[in-house]
Amino acid sequence: MSFKQYERWMNETVQHISDQIHHPYLHAAIGQPEIDIERLSLLLLPFYLKNKYTKLDQSYVATAILIQQALDTHEKVSSNNESHRMKQLTVLAGDYYSGLYYKILSDIPDIELIRKIARAIEVINEHKIEISPEHSLSEDEYLHSLTKIESSIITSLFRHLEFHDLVPLAENLLLIQRLKKEEAAYSQGQFSSLFYFFKHGKNHIKTSDYLRTYKNIIKRISEKVEHQVKELNLPSSTRNLPIFSSFYERLIMYAEEG
Repeated sequence: MSFKQYERWMNETVQHISDQIHHPYLHAAIGQPEIDIERLSLLLLPFYLKNKYTKLDQSYVATAILIQQALDTHEKVSSNNESHRMKQLTVLAGDYYSGLYYKILSDIPDIELIRKIARAIEVINEHKIEISPEHSLSEDEYLHSLTKIESSIITSLFRHLEFHDLVPLAENLLLIQRLKKEEAAYSQGQFSSLFYFFKHGKNHIKTSDYLRTYKNIIKRISEKVEHQVKELNLPSSTRNLPIFSSFYERLIMYAEEG
């Protein structure tokens, strides 16, 4: 299919989601929410590959984005230092997005999908507890939990729509995206779950080894992604999708840094 067709799908879906989440009072108080374009482009990947994207498909994709928006918004409450009023408004925004995805789900005649998404949310919350400061994890345990937190909504949808081959790729791409955010937070002096794990996990990594350890993890997962892309025989045009363009930009950057 032409990349222009994909861009049209992307723009229409962004507009559809923006229309759904628009709330003048909330957005005036806490700002307009940003739609994760990389995550959205990953959700659109299977439809890009099969060259078909219906209104029902758009509802599935919008639901996945809204669920993630609600989960991420609620997560901000426990990680920021804002005023009590701002925290209350952030909770309200998360509840608002939750209500929106339930409304969209109610319009989709697919009870099994609703069950799967509900289970995915349970899995995410279980793994958020696993990576909390109360638990001391190995590197594999920590990365497994982080993968589940970032990918369970999308992978439950992919499995439901029988895009099983794309699940491992989606998991690794979203894990890299999350690790990038963790490194950015640490670099800006903010709390980072990843770097907290480096200090307090089972391996007790020295501060001087944090960035080296981070880059080694990124390199290892990136090699998996490259292998999966080859195994799936994805067309070269998929490199233009935001989730992939961002991935390859990081590969080039890390290669230049040595």
